[in-house]
Amino acid sequence: MEKVILVGGGGHCKSIIDTIRESNKYEIVGILDTEDKVDQSILDVKIIGVDSLAKNLFGDGIKNAVISLGSIKDTSLRNKLSLSLKEIGFSFPAIIDNTAIVSKNSKIEEGVYIGKGAIVNADSYIGKFSIINTGAVVEHDCKVSSFSHISPRATLCGSVLVGSRSHIGANATIIQGIKIGSDVLVGAGSTIIEDIENSKVVVGNPGREINV
Repeated sequence: MEKVILVGGGGHCKSIIDTIRESNKYEIVGILDTEDKVDQSILDVKIIGVDSLAKNLFGDGIKNAVISLGSIKDTSLRNKLSLSLKEIGFSFPAIIDNTAIVSKNSKIEEGVYIGKGAIVNADSYIGKFSIINTGAVVEHDCKVSSFSHISPRATLCGSVLVGSRSHIGANATIIQGIKIGSDVLVGAGSTIIEDIENSKVVVGNPGREINV
């Protein structure tokens, strides 16, 4: 069984630990987080040090890393962590829950997390380090670009495009063929029936742009 380190504690880390344990593919060596959390545990997995320890762990033969820091709006820290870990030489396995349904005709890039009960249908693409969370549905021919987060129970109907670093809130519905730009925030429960440009915040049913 290959060894893996997790980078980032918190609620999302719990989901990842649970998925990894059920898969029996990786042995979790420990979690890296901030100094004040060292020696604490998450689901009995110890926080063994801060991010700077990653280089030593790689030198000790641990070649796999999972960014277990969640993403609600700002993905910059996940992006920063991925770059620093990649520079060291780590590989980033996709972590897919045993209960998820993922088409063999879809493409899943490195560092992706697909949670419990999620569905990724045929000819869909999930970009690097994206999160397809609990019960989310990504229908056929969708494209979710890097570092985006499809929240629990959100639905992307067929042929939806989601740009990089965008967040689709819980229970949101994006109807077929819609294009969502990069750095977009779609509020929980929203229904999106029109394309959204980059860097917009859209909420409601039907979705409307708001200033924040």
